[in-house]
Amino acid sequence: MPMSFLPSKAIAPTLVLLAFVPLTSCGSYPPTAAAPPKPSGPEYWSPQVFATEDRTYSPTIHTVQLYKEGFELAAPVIELGGTDALVLRFDDLQPNVENLSYTLVHCTHDWVPTDLLPGQYLEGAYNAYLPAGRTSYNTLQPFIHYELVVPNADMRPMRSGNYILKVYRGGDEEDLVLTRRFLVFEPRTSIDARIVGTRQVDLRDAAQQLDLVVNTNNLAVQDPFGDIHVALLQNMRWADLRTGLRPRFVRGSELVYDFPPEGMFMGGNEYRNFDLKNLRYATQRVERIVPGVGERIYEAWLYPEERRTIRRYNNQRDLNGRYLVRNDQVDGDPLGADYVNVHFKLPMPAPMNSEVYVYGGLSDFQCKKDFRMNYSVEDTAYTASILLKQGFYDFSFVTLSRNDTTPDITEIEGSHFQTENEYLVMVYFTDRMQRCDRLVGVRFVNSQH
Repeated sequence: MPMSFLPSKAIAPTLVLLAFVPLTSCGSYPPTAAAPPKPSGPEYWSPQVFATEDRTYSPTIHTVQLYKEGFELAAPVIELGGTDALVLRFDDLQPNVENLSYTLVHCTHDWVPTDLLPGQYLEGAYNAYLPAGRTSYNTLQPFIHYELVVPNADMRPMRSGNYILKVYRGGDEEDLVLTRRFLVFEPRTSIDARIVGTRQVDLRDAAQQLDLVVNTNNLAVQDPFGDIHVALLQNMRWADLRTGLRPRFVRGSELVYDFPPEGMFMGGNEYRNFDLKNLRYATQRVERIVPGVGERIYEAWLYPEERRTIRRYNNQRDLNGRYLVRNDQVDGDPLGADYVNVHFKLPMPAPMNSEVYVYGGLSDFQCKKDFRMNYSVEDTAYTASILLKQGFYDFSFVTLSRNDTTPDITEIEGSHFQTENEYLVMVYFTDRMQRCDRLVGVRFVNSQH
C-alpha cells in the first residue's frame, strides 16, 4: 500500500486559513481550557502524511495504549488465528464525540506498506467504525474515552507480519487521528536466544549482548541469507530497532548468528518512577500535589532527580518504561482517572550540548516536543511540565543530539550490564508465493532470567 499524500487542492484552503487566523487558535479541535497550550508548529496542526510508526496526529489525543487484552503492560503481539486480542484505548480532550474509523495495514519486515490488497490480508470488513466514545466522570479535565478490541467480528488479519492500526475521522483515511504498530506471528521457527556479556572488553560492565540461533524447521527456505530477516528490540523501543543481522554460518536448518554486532545494546539503567494513582496524598517521589480549582486541573511536583552516571547499579524494580492508568478511588476505571500537570526537575550545573527529554512509554518511547525539558538558569536545572493521566509511571531522562534520530539512554542515566531489560526477537520469512513477509517466530528474552 503506497503512502498517501494530500492533493494540492486540499492543502491550499489550509494555507489560506493560516494566513488569517492566529496559529494559537488554528486546527479543527483546539484543546480544552483546562489543558496546557500546545505548540503551534506544523507537526501539531497541519495535515499529516501517513507514517508506519507509533504516531498521534491530533493535538487533543492523549494516553494512547495498545496492549494484549487482559494485561495493560503486555506488548502488542498476538498469534495468527489464536484467541488473544489487542486493546486500543485513548482519550480525546476536545468536548465532542466523533465518528472515528479504523483499518489495519499490512507491512513488510522493514515497515513499508505491502502491495497486497486489503482483501488479501484481512477477513471481513476492510474498515469499520470504532465503538462510540464515552464521557469521563468526576474529572476536572473532561475527556472522551475510546476503546477498541482487535481482532473482532468485523475485521481479522489473515496473514502474519507487521501491522499498523490506523484510526481516522469519518471515512477519510487522510484525516488521521493516530497510528500504532503491532505484530501478528505464526510459530513456525524455533529461536534459542540468551543475554551474555559482550566481547568488547571496554563495554563489559555497561553493555548486554544478545546471542541467538534460529531453526527454520520445515519452512521451505531456499536462500537463508535473503529470505530470513531477524529484528531485535529492547523494551519495545522502536526507535532503536536492530535489523540487518546475517548468520555467521548455516548448519542444516539452523542459522547461527553467534554474537551479532547488531545484538549489542547498552544496558542502561532501571527506570525511575512515580505514583499518582491517588491524588489525596503525595507518595515517595512526589513532593506535593495541588488540587484543581474551578477549571484548573491538579498540579503535581516531583522531587528533583539526580544524574546517575557515577552511581553503582541499584536493583530497583521497574516496568521497563511502561505505565499503568489507575485511579484507586474508582477501581481503576479509565473513565474516572483525571489528568494532572506533572512537573519534572533535573538539577544540572550548566546546560548540556544535547537536548534533554523525559522519556518512556509516557512519550511513546520517542523524543517529542511536549516532553522536551528547558534549562532554567535561575534554578540551575532542567524542568518540564507534562499533562499525564493518573496512574503509575516509569520514566527516564535521555539526550538527543541535533543530527541523531535515536536518543542516548546513558548520558544522564548511566549504563550497567546488570540492568533488567526485556528483549524481543522477531524472525521474518519472505514468502514468494504469498508475496509478503511472514512473521514466523517471536521470542521474548529477559536479561536476568
